[in-house]
Amino acid sequence: MKKIFAQFLLICFLFCGFSADIFAKESLPDLPDLPPEFDTVLPPDGMDVFSPSTTPAQIAPQKPEPAAQTVQTSLPKTSASSQPTTQKTQTNSSQKTVQTNTAKSAASSPSKSLVTTTPAAQQKPVQTVQKVNTSNNSYYKNNTKITYKLPKGKKFKVRLQQTISSSTPQGTQISFVSRYPETSTYITIPAGTVFKGRVTNSHKPQITGNGGLIVINVDRMIYNGRTYEIDAKVSIANEKRIFFNNIKGKRMYFQSIPKSIKPGANYFKKMWKVTKKLAKNESGVEIILTPFSFVAGTVVYVVNVVASPVLAIFYKGNSITIPKDSPFTIQLREDALLLK
Repeated sequence: MKKIFAQFLLICFLFCGFSADIFAKESLPDLPDLPPEFDTVLPPDGMDVFSPSTTPAQIAPQKPEPAAQTVQTSLPKTSASSQPTTQKTQTNSSQKTVQTNTAKSAASSPSKSLVTTTPAAQQKPVQTVQKVNTSNNSYYKNNTKITYKLPKGKKFKVRLQQTISSSTPQGTQISFVSRYPETSTYITIPAGTVFKGRVTNSHKPQITGNGGLIVINVDRMIYNGRTYEIDAKVSIANEKRIFFNNIKGKRMYFQSIPKSIKPGANYFKKMWKVTKKLAKNESGVEIILTPFSFVAGTVVYVVNVVASPVLAIFYKGNSITIPKDSPFTIQLREDALLLK
């Protein structure tokens, strides 16, 4: 009985497995065979496709230079000779061999365009640029090994190289020469260093007692044969302290108030003399007129005194004239960088 039961179970297992194979074939269609090239795409055995790659990222090749382009365009024969080989071979390995053959043929037969372009590049003259822009260049700001730094607020005592005045037009170039050497960290600016600037604003004396004006911005410095861009202002001009970089003429508004009173005072003096002459005469008519002359002079004088603040508006201030070789002091508004 046990043997019969065991044989029954074995037949059941075999029947279940056979029926599962039949249903699997009916549900899943047969897949086509993969081409032989597909084997090159699959990863090798034992490699996890989803694991992070350990190979470094490849850099895209740079664009060929114009000389290389002329070589490729000037080789029609070699490319034509390599066409049969490229038609016969269609795989990646055959294309690589064709490219190497064309490269060797190009190296063996240089084109005329390559010969003509290389001397043109060699014949360009080398221009020596003396002007160095270190103020707005981050390379010089961050590289302290090749630059010296003149800190903000550094002062230079200089002398003026030409005469200037409040009538000097805007945009006029101004030059200064340092009188004494100035030292900073690891650098000494010798005497005789040239500083250059320009007049950015100027005007003659104006009404309301406003004097003349000159504004000078120093924007260049010549050191060791190189011109550097700087940002500096004038702090002392002709031994007078300057505020906000404005060289101003003396304001004369309050000094103009007594000047505006002088016409009334002169008229009062004139009427007073007339009054005294009339008082000396013995005739009654002249004696009667004496008060009128006195009152007229007094009224004009009082009105002139009251209106003097308004009349002083129409007076101008003093003009400016600074002669050559006058002492100046220049102060840096921003850090200046000089090459070592």
